[in-house]
Amino acid sequence: MSSIQDKNNEHFNNKAHEYDNIPMAKEMTAKASETILAEFTASTSEEHVRNSTVLDFGCGTGLAAFLVAEKVAHLVGVDASSGMLEHLRKKLDTLPELASLKAANKIHTINHLVTDASPLPEPDFSKYLAGENGGFDMVFSNYVLHHIEDVQGVVDTLGKKIVKRGGWVIVLDFEGHHVHGGVDHGHEHHGHDHGHSHGHGHGHDHAAHAHGHDHSHSHGHGHAHGDKKNEHEGLVKVDDIYKDEEGKPLEFVAHKGGFNTENMTEIFTKAGLVDVSCSRSFGFFRELRGTQVWTDVLVAKGRRP
Repeated sequence: MSSIQDKNNEHFNNKAHEYDNIPMAKEMTAKASETILAEFTASTSEEHVRNSTVLDFGCGTGLAAFLVAEKVAHLVGVDASSGMLEHLRKKLDTLPELASLKAANKIHTINHLVTDASPLPEPDFSKYLAGENGGFDMVFSNYVLHHIEDVQGVVDTLGKKIVKRGGWVIVLDFEGHHVHGGVDHGHEHHGHDHGHSHGHGHGHDHAAHAHGHDHSHSHGHGHAHGDKKNEHEGLVKVDDIYKDEEGKPLEFVAHKGGFNTENMTEIFTKAGLVDVSCSRSFGFFRELRGTQVWTDVLVAKGRRP
């Protein structure tokens, strides 16, 4: 286990009980879940989605898992953080609106660090992955990969050992972060003309961050703004917004500048996936220590041949 993974586990174990209350967490995750389901449906059919078995990689406290589970036959959530999964299971036991999901046995959780050598532990490996037709119809993650040092290795495992042949891997993560001009960060101005994230009224994950996880972490999220093109004028890209109150880089975030469509496309292609596409999906403002930070989110998907 890498040192970054250790720090991730420590952070999310400590934050699990308050993760769902991070500003913008539910809104960000709701938008991510909506996007994942739309991309999956567009790649297959509504009937296939309803009958599918899917895996939420880095499911965290279940904010995205609960929303996606409503639309599929069965969902497996896997996470290396025992604290996050403990909070997820507690919600399954105590929240009335999730009772139907539990009764239908639609959500199964696995506390496991996914690796190439051990994609899933037994008996789950034999149940879900073994055999020529083993694997999930769709594997997704939102706001998780920027926490992971070896992104190529993870996508390789998702695309070659966890998703079934003909199945889809769909990932959402941060593309870039921007602040209003005035401070020269040495980066180009970046215009945006796409819609903002809006809350959907149902709870679930967020923040994505990573895990379905928040991702603002200890960085508080701001509020979504109206769809006004001129709100994006004068924004300057910054590659490192993940710092603590003392200005030190947060050690549990491996890719502080996010990703771009080119490198994510390359990662998916190198993993052997086909019909690969990657594009900017949506964006939102969040507040970081008194500064309004615009964050773009990209969506990447590919099919296992």
